[in-house]
Order: sequence, then C-alpha cells, then structure tokens
Amino acid sequence: MAGIPRLGKIIIVLLLVFGGSRLDAGVTSFVIPPASDGILPAPATIFGPDSTQTNYGYESANTISPIIPNSYTAVRSPKFIGVQFIGDNPGTLRADNFQLQVTSSQGLMSTGPLYYEPNGFVGVHLKKPLLPGHYTVRFLTPGFQTPLSTWSITVKPWTAAQQQSLHPYLATANQEDYILALNAIRSRLYERPVTWSQALTWAAAAHARYVQQNGYHAPSFHLEEPSKQGFTGQNPWDRDMTFGWPTPLDGEVGIEWSTPMAPVTVIQNLVDTVFHRLSILSPNAVAMGTGESTGPTGAVVMDLGFGYRSTLPFAVVYPASGQHGVPTGWIDMESPSPVVGGFSKQFGYPITVDFPTVQQLSDVHAEITWGNVTLPAVVDEPGLHDMATNQVGIVPSQVLRPDTQYQVSVTANAHFNNQSVHPIRLSWHFTTGGSDQSVAVEPRASGIVTISVVKAGSGVPIQGEAVRIYRAVSPEHSMVVGQGVTNGEGLLSCRIPKPPRKEIFEAITASGNSAQFWW
Repeated sequence: MAGIPRLGKIIIVLLLVFGGSRLDAGVTSFVIPPASDGILPAPATIFGPDSTQTNYGYESANTISPIIPNSYTAVRSPKFIGVQFIGDNPGTLRADNFQLQVTSSQGLMSTGPLYYEPNGFVGVHLKKPLLPGHYTVRFLTPGFQTPLSTWSITVKPWTAAQQQSLHPYLATANQEDYILALNAIRSRLYERPVTWSQALTWAAAAHARYVQQNGYHAPSFHLEEPSKQGFTGQNPWDRDMTFGWPTPLDGEVGIEWSTPMAPVTVIQNLVDTVFHRLSILSPNAVAMGTGESTGPTGAVVMDLGFGYRSTLPFAVVYPASGQHGVPTGWIDMESPSPVVGGFSKQFGYPITVDFPTVQQLSDVHAEITWGNVTLPAVVDEPGLHDMATNQVGIVPSQVLRPDTQYQVSVTANAHFNNQSVHPIRLSWHFTTGGSDQSVAVEPRASGIVTISVVKAGSGVPIQGEAVRIYRAVSPEHSMVVGQGVTNGEGLLSCRIPKPPRKEIFEAITASGNSAQFWW
C-alpha cells in the first residue's frame, strides 16, 4: 500500500537509500482461467498463487512499515493494543525483538507476550479491560531508524444512559445478514470472509446517528465536526479507535437513505460501484460492523477493519474471470463519481482491478474489447481522485451489449512491496446477461436464500421478476432447487436443501442476469 512510512535498519540505511528498485527482465503475464459458462461445475483458479510472499508482497527483513496509532480517547477499552504492519512477514517480525509497554498512573502494567497475527497486527491481548484513566504505550523497535514510538490512550467510558441511547442504531437484527451477504460475494472471488466486530459496529452506529441528527453535509458524509451533536471522532479511524478497534487501518462506506433496505440489497448497491466496491471486496478486509438510522437524513454506515493477510492473491478482478449474467448498463450514483461529470448518467457496467501486494502501478494501459473492437471507456488511473495507487477502474462509456462476451486487459509496471518492479499483463473475460439487472444473494444457515434484483447503480428494485436457483450436481448437469418471483422490494426468499458440504449455486433471472454463490 502506498503512503506507509518505511523504517530501515540503521546499519544499512545507506544501502537502502542507494539500492533503489530493480526492473526484472521479461513480463509477468497472467491469464485468469475462466470458469465454464452456465453453472460453475468446480472451483475456478484465482489470479496468481494464494500467497502474499510468492506474489512479492513482503519487504526485506531490513525494512518495516508499521502504522503507529495517534493518541486518542476511548469510550470503550480496546481488547488489543499494538501496531499494524503493511508488507511485512510476521515470521520475520518475530526475530526483530520488538517490545510493547503499557504504563498507567500506577506504573508499568503486565500485559503478557506480544502476538504476531497473520494479518500483520503485532501487539498484546489485554487480560482485562482498561480502567478509566490515562495510559502511555511505547512500542520499541531496536535497530531501526525510529527505535521508539509512543502514543497515549485515555479511557473515558460512557454512562449506561449514553450506551443505551445508541442501541436503536446498532442494526442488531441485521448484523449477521450484512456479513452473510458480503461474504457470499467474497467467497465467489475466493477471498477470506470478514468477521463481525463490536467496536466497528458501535462506531458505525454512532456515525449513523450523527448523520441523522446533523445531515449529510456536516461537513460531509464521512467526517464529523466537534461542535456538532453526537460527535465521536472527526474521521472514521478516529471513531473506530474510540470504540475499541486497535489500529487506524480502517475505512467506511455508506448509503444515504430515508427508507431502509434489506442488507443483501445494501451490499449489492455497494458492489455496483467502483470505489466502494474496492473497499468491501478488498482481500485485506478482516472485520466489519454496521449502523443504521432512518428519517430524512437516514443512512446505513459500514465500518471496515483492514489488515495485511498472508494469503493475498496477485490480483482481484470484478466482474470475475468467466463470470456471466453481468449487468449491461450502470447508472452512476456513486459519490465521489468515478466519471467526471457522470453522476446520474448511464454507462456500461464498471470493472475494477485490485493488486493487493503491489505498492504502486505505473505506465498503466487498460482496455475492454469485444472481438476486435476496443470500446471507449473512462479509466480511473491509480493514485488519482479516490483510486489507490495499486488499483484500476474501467467504466465503459456506453451500455454493453446483452449476452456478449467481453475481454479485459491491463498492462503496467508493478512496484511491489519487496521493492522489485515487474512489467505485468492481465487478461480475462466476462459475459453480460440480457439486461442491466444486478443480482445478489444472501444464503443463510437455516436453508433460506434471499435474492435481490435491482437496476445496477440506481438500486431501483425489479418487481415481478422470475428467478430460478440452480445447483450444480455434476460438470454436465444442474438442477432447479428453488424458484419464485420478486416482490415490490425486488426480493425473493426460497427455502432450499442445504448440501452437506459447500457446493456452487446460481440464481438466474428471466433476463439471464445471475449471481453465483457457494453454499
């Protein structure tokens, strides 16, 4: 990830300064193997090996990139205290003799050993919650340029009445549904699931209440002003740490609404974007929590906690390789808009590429083709506007043809976290459905599968759409296991037999638009 400070070991600072990057010979070329058309008979191969280290994602042992928290006030004691590393191998970090000290007004506290999590978090698990008071945290990194980092935590718990006042915004009944709907899409991309976080949930709920009380522009959807009612932190990461999330490596997405919608539809509308999609489908997302408010300035707010997983693929693309039933068109309702001057206008369905082990992309060329025809498209370049330096967005300028296969290719120089530079080339294809319908699913353990059908981008529900759910019983055969018609909210719930082990299913509308899911 770009923008993370690197600390080099003191003894080799000059070597690091003058070493620079190397340009390896040859082009690293990946063609994502497509899944079969129709029902997926078997797992597809993800793009590149499922290993952060193999995909050049770790720095050398002589360099570290820690994210040190700022001092903050917490209304809920954190369960963990420490720092988040980006691009560093946890196995290598264990050999660096790090130390973490927590001091209270009574002196040095006993916190137990350091834990080195697979997602790059290094810190201590508190034996019991911190009592109200002021604490100083010191993170020692002997042998590096900055051998000591210090921050403070002031614990000021809310009263029982303050906590109770936030309960209506916690989306308590829907937390599991949000997670199931999001993980259904992530599993289709062979990503690790996200888990529920109490800290992120409380932070999201507090901000949903703030938006309800102060409006969408106080001063913006994601920022808060200290002078306003319900203030709990200026930025999402401030609010998340206020409620107990351990690091500032987090983010926030949300939707303005006056009438709530189903969790599966919320996730669907976030996926049918560019910037918001890249956040919730990041392979580094590890946890989430959601808050809801209603009324003229109501909103759903989702806070996301990130790490740096040891199982990162080379790239994540969406639509996925071989995906079919993709919407043909898309209404740009995203803020910020990925198309300058394009808000509320119609385009082809957007395409995104995320390179999680790349620090920065340069010399990017991206295109979408149909046969020998290159389609006009808006390319959201890495590092511009709200695009991260290791991501690319492609928005076709015109609505795509129905039932048509499109090829996508991306070439670039990739500057990896291990300081090497590789020319890369990606290519994959997807196939559109018969219309601009977007299809999403939420499979529950109870045997109920909820399908949502909306117009891509605008989120307008499609009422009266016939839907069938297929189960792949062999590479050559699939069977219908559920069917029905969507209601006024564009939703259909079916009870279908749950297989003893995970299998691939597909929900297909009468128009031929679809969503595949593991269940």
